Amino acid sequence: SIKNCLDFQEDLKGLLFDGNNLENKDSDLFGFISTLENPKGVLENSRNLKDEGNTSFKEGDFDNALEKYSLSCVFLSCLALQEEDTRSSFSQLASTVILNMAASFLKKKEFEHVGQLCSIVLNYYPNNVKALFRRANTAIGLGKYELASWDLRVALEVESSNQEVIRKLRKLNKSSILSPKVLMDRERKSRKNMDRLIH
Repeated sequence: SIKNCLDFQEDLKGLLFDGNNLENKDSDLFGFISTLENPKGVLENSRNLKDEGNTSFKEGDFDNALEKYSLSCVFLSCLALQEEDTRSSFSQLASTVILNMAASFLKKKEFEHVGQLCSIVLNYYPNNVKALFRRANTAIGLGKYELASWDLRVALEVESSNQEVIRKLRKLNKSSILSPKVLMDRERKSRKNMDRLIH
């Protein structure tokens, strides 16, 4: 719906203006793009920047990839969303660019950004397996294994044959952190705490 697209676009703008993500030259670009009346041209520029970011990512230049993805987001955040096909293209491209940013931050082990980016996509597409998988990897990096397990299980419900998700969940479950014994101990402690609260 147009409301979802506009909300998604506002989340993009929030990302761009959060902290010091936009420099003065980027703000000027933002202003210029806002005056453009050709949605297809704006989308094409955004796609080209995404593709350039993908090339940098494959070369291991994650900072440059992030710069290209961010500029792609600038274009997307200014896109006029009146036409239905434009809204559809916007949603697909915005999700892809945000998840590519998340992958870049994951490579740099900047986990706090990954979780935020994946959560934005999941807010609009709760069954997006890439977002769930990347957020799970972030949770593992932060030592939040239960959250990682949760996201992986949801991803597995969506794509039961996804081998990458299956391998990650098996590895997580085999680790001593989430072994059945540890889980049972936690359950027992939780029950004891509940008993103390009740009595």
